[in-house]
Amino acid sequence: MNLRLPFAALLLSLLVLPAHAGSANARMEVSFVVHAACTVDAPGGGAPHVSCSDASLYRVAPAVAAAPAGGNAAWTVIF
Repeated sequence: MNLRLPFAALLLSLLVLPAHAGSANARMEVSFVVHAACTVDAPGGGAPHVSCSDASLYRVAPAVAAAPAGGNAAWTVIF
């Protein structure tokens, strides 16, 4: 018995069936606490200055991409 034809028909029927995804609405209360906050100040053309509210670790490095012609260098700040 050739099993290809029934299998192909099954696959084809799955492709043409519409998806019946439902949706529901519900209320959910969410809260969060910010344990640390950091600001990054980028002076004209120099390395950015990072200031954190706690002793968060960070690293400042020149970006891998080259600086645009006539523009300031790009920097990456990693927290």
